[in-house]
Amino acid sequence: MGRAYGSLLGFLLPVAVAVVSAAPVARAAEPQPLKIGLPESMFSGLPQAIVQRASRPFQTMFEKQSGLKGEIAVGRDYADLSDQLRGGKIDVAVLHGFEYAWVKQHADLVPLVVTVPGNKIQAVLVVNANSKIKAAADLKGDSVAIPVGTKAHCRLYLERLKLTLPDGACGVAALKGKSVEDALDAVSDDLCPAALVDAAALVTYQKLKPGAGALLKVLAQSEAFPSGVVLYRKDAFDAATAKKIRDGLIKGVDTAEGQLLTSLWRLKGFEEATPQYQAELEKCLKAYPAPKQK
Repeated sequence: MGRAYGSLLGFLLPVAVAVVSAAPVARAAEPQPLKIGLPESMFSGLPQAIVQRASRPFQTMFEKQSGLKGEIAVGRDYADLSDQLRGGKIDVAVLHGFEYAWVKQHADLVPLVVTVPGNKIQAVLVVNANSKIKAAADLKGDSVAIPVGTKAHCRLYLERLKLTLPDGACGVAALKGKSVEDALDAVSDDLCPAALVDAAALVTYQKLKPGAGALLKVLAQSEAFPSGVVLYRKDAFDAATAKKIRDGLIKGVDTAEGQLLTSLWRLKGFEEATPQYQAELEKCLKAYPAPKQK
């Protein structure tokens, strides 16, 4: 019996050692992905496929510079993104400059970089060059064509402009077609009284269609809006990591991902937030106070 037990133990012990040795070694927990929030207004009216295509290069650049896997989350609006950022649900958020002006009182929201736009960020209200309309107040009823995907600063400009006008002025006109070109064609052909577009889009239209472009004039326009900003929560990164990501984004515009990103987002690149930028935010906040939260 003793010899049998000893023989069995002598057989099982090497097997047990072999099994334990072959068992997979527990891996260290992978770091949590970097959660990057983008505002829904940045992709107003655009299909989900385009949203994903436009956001992917930005995600890739962040992954390369931080060394962390990134995840894109689209927030309902600036307030939603601000709450998620401050609450730790996301780590980074991209906001329009005027939106950052509305939340910059929160000291835990820190600018990582500021975007350098390819053109001035400005809204214009355009009418036919031969129109007798002299001011926005003369645009009665549903008279303003607004293309699908019209930028957020344009919508904000018209929204606040209408508060100063008689009731019913500058209503949204029905538009055959959806593009900026469709809207400006309608105005140049005298089929619609006015169109709301980005100033850079008007310049592009006038270059591509000089004949039709000559039949347009700017009735009213906004002042330049501050450029967009990439924010992070103060405790999301240490100073060294924040600097690494900041420097990487600023220098990364020359990489393949950077060139794709700047092309899709129509940017020249990124830069650090300066005192001048802070002054632009203050000026914008006076012209466009934060909306009252419901």
